[in-house]
Amino acid sequence: MIGSLFDLIGGWRQVRAFAGFSYQVSRSGKRRVVPIEGYRKRGLADHQWVETGTFADDGLSKRFQAFSFEPPKPKADRQRRFREHAPA
Repeated sequence: MIGSLFDLIGGWRQVRAFAGFSYQVSRSGKRRVVPIEGYRKRGLADHQWVETGTFADDGLSKRFQAFSFEPPKPKADRQRRFREHAPA
């Protein structure tokens, strides 16, 4: 609690929170990744963002932006065979 108050006074602001980590930028432009306390299932930190300023999943969201999943329709042939052999 007190640590977050010092971060606020020091000029750190949160850019993103993802997979148990807080991605923060200072007023001078420095970047850091801070683990969120009490987060149960923590993933992997994106250290590429600290070095380059771009998140690793930015490219994925652009690649799959127009993707839409349409599940295949069940075949009517299978239902017809079941009805033919069903006991009356």
